Amino acid sequence: MRTKYDNKLAYLLMSPVLVYLLAVMVLPFGWALYLSFTNKVVGMPAVFTGLSNYAELVRDSLFWKATWNTILFTAAAVFFKTVFGMVMGLVLNEKIVFRNLFRVLLFLPWTIPTIVSVFTWQWIYSDVGGVLNFLLLKLHVIDRPLGWLATPDLAMFSVILVNVWRGIPFMGIAILAGLQTISKDIYEAAMLDGAGAIKRFIHMTLPSVKEVTIMAAVMTTIWTLNDFEIIWLLTRGGPSNGTQVLSTLSYTIGFLNMSLGKAIAIAIMTMPPLILLINYVTKRSLTSGD
Repeated sequence: MRTKYDNKLAYLLMSPVLVYLLAVMVLPFGWALYLSFTNKVVGMPAVFTGLSNYAELVRDSLFWKATWNTILFTAAAVFFKTVFGMVMGLVLNEKIVFRNLFRVLLFLPWTIPTIVSVFTWQWIYSDVGGVLNFLLLKLHVIDRPLGWLATPDLAMFSVILVNVWRGIPFMGIAILAGLQTISKDIYEAAMLDGAGAIKRFIHMTLPSVKEVTIMAAVMTTIWTLNDFEIIWLLTRGGPSNGTQVLSTLSYTIGFLNMSLGKAIAIAIMTMPPLILLINYVTKRSLTSGD
């Protein structure tokens, strides 16, 4: 009787969360999944068309270009965020002058609202009065102002740079937390044995922060795959679709072209890698907890 009572109490306590998930996530997702199989246009009734939206996307060269841009954007951004986040964590873990002040300053990019950051970077990238061109001209790195957002290659580089700048603090915080769990005695013993800084980093530091670095990298991969604001506010996916990623393409088709069914189909097609990453994070968290 006691076990049966405990089970009922558990279900009762869980019911608000289950109702919330059903109302806010399951039902809207089911409706969106249905719309992806229709020709739904804003202001018009939805007509079921089966897999036509998905078949059209598979044949669309712009969809594949956006897919490639998404992979390039995500891979490059996550790689550099991980590398510079590691550097940031290592530096802030040392006993340097004004360490706490540097921690606050280096964490600012992660705390500033995205729209404020983007407007600041628009001024930095501007080919008329932009600070980046001004500095590069003064240093004689370039001989004329560059249109950082005017050509596909430079525009992709520019949006990746902004994403990396915003994401480094998260990686730095995560890695710094891992570094602070390492006993100083281990490093002192290694130094007495004659191990240099590089050997200590490869054989001691990296293994000690491997788990937290992998988890943080996977988390930032999920966020980067879903990134929309930086690219949309800086380039709108241009020029010539050079920075068009799946999130901006879905927005363009859904809210500018009013084709909701096709836009939702794009979002549905981006879900499998996200589900795999989320499943990986969940399993790894449960394993580390055990």
